Amino acid sequence: MPDGSMQQSAETPALFDRLPPEILGSLTARQRSAIASAAGTPGWQPHPVNIRLSLPFVPHRYYLTIVGGPERRASGRRKIDRVRNPLRTAGNVAFVFCAAVAVYAVVIATVLISSSVVQF
Repeated sequence: MPDGSMQQSAETPALFDRLPPEILGSLTARQRSAIASAAGTPGWQPHPVNIRLSLPFVPHRYYLTIVGGPERRASGRRKIDRVRNPLRTAGNVAFVFCAAVAVYAVVIATVLISSSVVQF
């Protein structure tokens, strides 16, 4: 790597790809290695609940990810995450409302069909 070429680990290729060429060219092999080591592997570990959906809505696709498991974050990290990702946002309220409407519609349709109010 002293010649200015760069080897990237599997964990950090995007990190070095995002650096401007003039900055990347000025880094020594030791600096690159230190940056790659500091970046390390992502802390995202497999969760017991990991549901990922891609939903086609015209004209765009939207994704929904639900993960769950034991809490591993420290209290300071949870506080920072609450500030960065507040629970009460317009998008979250709209999603919960639409999900509730869909669940209630399925329940009402099931009750109506099973009680012979609607016959097929």
